Amino acid sequence: MKQRQFPKKHLITLLLMFTLFLAIPQATFAAQKPTTVKNLKCGATTNGSINISWSTQSGVSGYQVYRATSYDGPYQRLITLSAGNRAFCNLKLQSGREYYYKVRAYVKQGSRTINGKFSKTLVARTKGASRAATIRTSSNVRKHAGTNHQVLAVLNAGTRVTVVCATNDKSGTAWSRISFTVNGKKKTGYIRSDLLTTSSQPQPQPPRNKTGVVTASSLRLRRSASTNSAIITSLPNGTVVTILGQTTGSDNQKWYHISVKRSGKTLKGYVAARYIRVS
Repeated sequence: MKQRQFPKKHLITLLLMFTLFLAIPQATFAAQKPTTVKNLKCGATTNGSINISWSTQSGVSGYQVYRATSYDGPYQRLITLSAGNRAFCNLKLQSGREYYYKVRAYVKQGSRTINGKFSKTLVARTKGASRAATIRTSSNVRKHAGTNHQVLAVLNAGTRVTVVCATNDKSGTAWSRISFTVNGKKKTGYIRSDLLTTSSQPQPQPPRNKTGVVTASSLRLRRSASTNSAIITSLPNGTVVTILGQTTGSDNQKWYHISVKRSGKTLKGYVAARYIRVS
């Protein structure tokens, strides 16, 4: 019996189909990793809100918005948005404060989530009144808040600057973004808030080494005049302290620079003045 041969035209068709299969991009069968989000920008701001926007991508499932209160982080996810979104309004923020944002795209493939790379960090701030300040001692002004960042300038004691907004470094220490003039050129940078006297008006200073008494049930002694600053210790009600000076904190409230004896050691730091009764 004569063996039946496979038609040549069918063989050619199969070869063409196989060639086309190899030519189809892998993305047809497996989701591609999204590209880096571009053009992250700050739009309208108010005393308590910041609007951000970015360029959309095709073929993604959505975007993840992250925020930090320090340039160095940590960054936490604020919201996940669907693919049709290209903007986000962050509400209920503090006035006169700097915030930091990153956005990345993602693709959902079944139970898997494939994340793209983060955008460049966006530095944005809420509206708030700027105020005059004076450098208390020769100090470094840095590119970002934190001693790990580049020094832009060294300002001498008595130099007048303008505080633009408040921020903090990764450890929680309070910093200020300032504008200043060097060799006739206006610049901006960051300086630790406790190195500034932040008041455009002369402050009534309590007599140095005047004593005071803690009126709160427990009062936190901090490294700088800010509720975001590191806590040195907590002072119970009735603790007697020595007032060394007075300043305006990052919250625009009066703070005392004090010393206090605890466990045989003399500690120095800052406390909110409203919780101290001056003797």
